[in-house]
Amino acid sequence: MKITALTALLFLLLVQPAQTQNIYRTACQGNQERLDSLLQNTNINTQDNRGRSLLHWAVACGKPAIFEHLVAQGIQTDVRDEDGATPLYMAVRFQQEALYDRLVGLLETATWKSRDAGMLYEKAVLNNDLDFVQKLQESGLSVNATNERGSTPLEIALRLQNDSIANWLKANGANTQLVRQITAKGPYMGQRPPTDARKVFAPNFISTEEYEFGSVFNKAGDEFYYGVDTGHGNEIRFSQLVQGEWTAPKTILAHPKYGYNDPFLSQDEQRLYFISNQAMDGQGAAKDIDIWYVERQDDGWSMPINAGPMINSDKEEYYISFTNSGTLFFSTDKGQSHHDIYYSEFVNGTYQQPVKLSEAINTEHYEADVFVDPNEAYLIFCAQRPEGMGRGDLYISFKQEDGSWSPSVNMGATINTQGHELCPFVTHDGKYLLYTSNQDIYWAPTSLFLELAPRKR
Repeated sequence: MKITALTALLFLLLVQPAQTQNIYRTACQGNQERLDSLLQNTNINTQDNRGRSLLHWAVACGKPAIFEHLVAQGIQTDVRDEDGATPLYMAVRFQQEALYDRLVGLLETATWKSRDAGMLYEKAVLNNDLDFVQKLQESGLSVNATNERGSTPLEIALRLQNDSIANWLKANGANTQLVRQITAKGPYMGQRPPTDARKVFAPNFISTEEYEFGSVFNKAGDEFYYGVDTGHGNEIRFSQLVQGEWTAPKTILAHPKYGYNDPFLSQDEQRLYFISNQAMDGQGAAKDIDIWYVERQDDGWSMPINAGPMINSDKEEYYISFTNSGTLFFSTDKGQSHHDIYYSEFVNGTYQQPVKLSEAINTEHYEADVFVDPNEAYLIFCAQRPEGMGRGDLYISFKQEDGSWSPSVNMGATINTQGHELCPFVTHDGKYLLYTSNQDIYWAPTSLFLELAPRKR
């Protein structure tokens, strides 16, 4: 899939505060005259709130004239953003081959070849871009380089079942002995449970080079569902504990036109709920995001079923979780410019009119991705608030004796980071919080946050 300049612009602007977008947007748009005007009062090596320089932006948006203009004025060519990505990485990520070649010629030393090879190959393989994989090898980068997870390009290609890239790598020196065989056995996929800090969940088995989110175990702990952003769309995958070993994750919901993510099981586990932009007839153009579900059948799952107009609207509905009584918690931006959290009671087999939660939960800012404890002892959700630690933090509120929710509080640095935390889920035994952070699934003991409950008087 060729990544367009519009895709790059949307990606780069997604997490930028509006007041900081101006000069970077100008570089991305290719407006040299306005860029020069803005640079009169701004250092050319300015970086946005994620550490990206103007050169990052010019490369990602495919603006060679702006690129050359910045280089002529002495901009640094090897600046790293907060994720360790350089403009060279942006060239690979957004498939800018000519700018990649130009950057290679500008780099003064060859240290980048060993330092960045694993990261560059990773992105080329994730992009399913054999041409760029070949270009990296032609640039002198070892096909056996490893990324920060210890994965070689061949291991990533095999995990993604990308036969064309895997076969090319094997034919061009990739060492098959370096490919690890990752297995998962026993409860929680054989992971040693976290005790006093968060940690990545099932690295290189569930949490991989792709973007994983929205995970859920069933009550027995022998089924695991999660969402994956493949870079080309969102899909839902599944793994099952069979005779003590977890099966290799397989895709159970995917579509070339629609996305499926944020899975959550109903209380009787006979329905798998999720969100999707699928057209109502399953054939038309993608629409706004709704809540859907599939029903468990003897041979798998039914076709997707829309949750209906009592829950869904012509706006976006996000994430799903349930109380023991069947009350559905979710978020929507209907009737306003931001998402808030609602609940809908399940009475006589029918969802009732959704009710918006109080100001203890909802504010004028974004609140979504709500997990409610089945016993309604607490709820956890993602919010984007000015006082937050990062681009989105997890907050928690506790049910009080009078039935109201306590004012929500940030879950703190043991859970949140400067990045984006979202998609919370607590295991049925109440011991562990699973959530998405840094494009992986993490888990942490609930003891880290249950102490945030207001003290009873």
